[in-house]
Amino acid sequence: MESVEDRLAKAVQALESTRAAVADAEQRLREASVTVTSKDRSVEVTVGAQGDLRALRFQDGRYRSMAPAQLSAVLMETIGQARARMARQVVDTYRPISESVPRLPGMPGAEIDWDRLFGSDTDEDGSAARKKQSSRLRDEIVEDQAQP
Repeated sequence: MESVEDRLAKAVQALESTRAAVADAEQRLREASVTVTSKDRSVEVTVGAQGDLRALRFQDGRYRSMAPAQLSAVLMETIGQARARMARQVVDTYRPISESVPRLPGMPGAEIDWDRLFGSDTDEDGSAARKKQSSRLRDEIVEDQAQP
């Protein structure tokens, strides 16, 4: 049977290993970004690990001939896709760390439900984010059209 001191030493070692892995993951994500180009190749967006918009580029002059609502829809869809890819990258970065931590029986909340935490934000096609934002976008378009 293992002594209390040995179990404690292993627990401290596991904690330090987890702490180092989290610090490494945080560093990698601080520098991480995802760039997505719209389906029509008119817009390119780059987002950071927290979903922050870091760059927005118009690839050609096509955006000039787009209706405002169409340009807004392309932007929202592309930003949603970039954020979904980044959310998936964040989950993929932290999941191995959380799975390596020993489970504590009887300790509620010790396990991380990544799908519940990030929800639909990790949909690769951005469809859930697009659905949420498209209704908001329609409201904004209607409001803009109603103004004289």
